[in-house]
Amino acid sequence: MQFDIALLLGSIGLLIVLVFIVGVIIYSIFLGIALGFVNGQNREFGTVFVTALLIAIVSLIPILGCILAWYFIKTRHEVGWGGAIAAWLITFIIEAIVLLAIIFLLFPGLLALLIPAIPSTTTMFP
Repeated sequence: MQFDIALLLGSIGLLIVLVFIVGVIIYSIFLGIALGFVNGQNREFGTVFVTALLIAIVSLIPILGCILAWYFIKTRHEVGWGGAIAAWLITFIIEAIVLLAIIFLLFPGLLALLIPAIPSTTTMFP
């Protein structure tokens, strides 16, 4: 019985770590794209991955986490404060667009909820 619980907890822990790493990889790809829009330097995957990892760690702090995320982007990728905030926001916009595209590809019926039905111009009785 104890072995089953340990195996279950280990599997859950491994799944959490795996989801975290995949999430940071995806975030680093989107951050690299966003840094291109603000002319950020050091856009190699490894450098952006470390920045994304730092942002993931400090994002647990409610208000200070945002400021630290901007600071990490500013210092590691040689952009100003405005560029760092813009890259951070562009990253979220790219994430939202990709997420919506994936959702609408998997569930095309949801798109019908957003687009209202076109009313018919013909009537039954003149």
